[in-house]
Amino acid sequence: MSRLERAARGKAGARYRRFRRHRDYRFLIYAAPRTGSSSLGQALNGYLGIQCAMEPFNPGWGGDARGRVSDLPSLEWEVQRLWRRYNGFKHVWDPNGFPFKGQPEFNDYLLTGTADRVILLNRRNVLRRIVSNHIAGQAGVFHLSKDEDRVRRSNYRFGPLDISAMKEQLAREREAIATVKRRLDETGVPYKTLWYEELFRADSDDQKRGTLGDIIAFITGRPFQATLLKSHALANMDPANAQTNVNSANTYEAVPNIHEIENELGCAETGFLFR
Repeated sequence: MSRLERAARGKAGARYRRFRRHRDYRFLIYAAPRTGSSSLGQALNGYLGIQCAMEPFNPGWGGDARGRVSDLPSLEWEVQRLWRRYNGFKHVWDPNGFPFKGQPEFNDYLLTGTADRVILLNRRNVLRRIVSNHIAGQAGVFHLSKDEDRVRRSNYRFGPLDISAMKEQLAREREAIATVKRRLDETGVPYKTLWYEELFRADSDDQKRGTLGDIIAFITGRPFQATLLKSHALANMDPANAQTNVNSANTYEAVPNIHEIENELGCAETGFLFR
């Protein structure tokens, strides 16, 4: 074996040992819909040792884990299957029980009984989050990673959104978030609250690296090492990234009753669509 080969093997071995040290923690990103959770998960996957699964219980992501879950024991089994390959996963939930409609205890189990640390990701502007989710659901476009998704979204003719349904969602939002935090406090699971508006800002790369580094230090329990972060990871935190900013003011304007929604539901507490 040549000197160069020994050096290369030595570097690879050192990186592998660092990777193995990162397998002794488990984390969960517990996110409300339309909060940039996919972008955060992809950014975290750019750090050596982190392997974050993307919504394994959401059939929309193409996985079949949700279909194998019928009760808590089967859910526990699927989580154990996840931990064999990943050391974290992101889970998008909704107060209506999604993705386990009629079985809210499944979301509670994932929140309180699976991970060492939890990231709570939400959006201060609740109205934009809810409207964006309704828009995505109506068009059937939740990500813009493919050309066909961009074409479908740009050509889609939106119908009016259900104002009464959104009013109900706004009314139960605060209580639902308070319940999530209370459950974490009761079970003693460490958690960190993140907000979309603070995570995806027009910051410099150094500021983005610092923000992401704080999150990584929390979920790993170790100091963040910038040398272990891949160069492309920070692009996921760019607010201009199509994955992060799927719906904009221009998209809102395509909804026939959008200004009625703004006038009736917009306020300082829950946010506005166009301010």
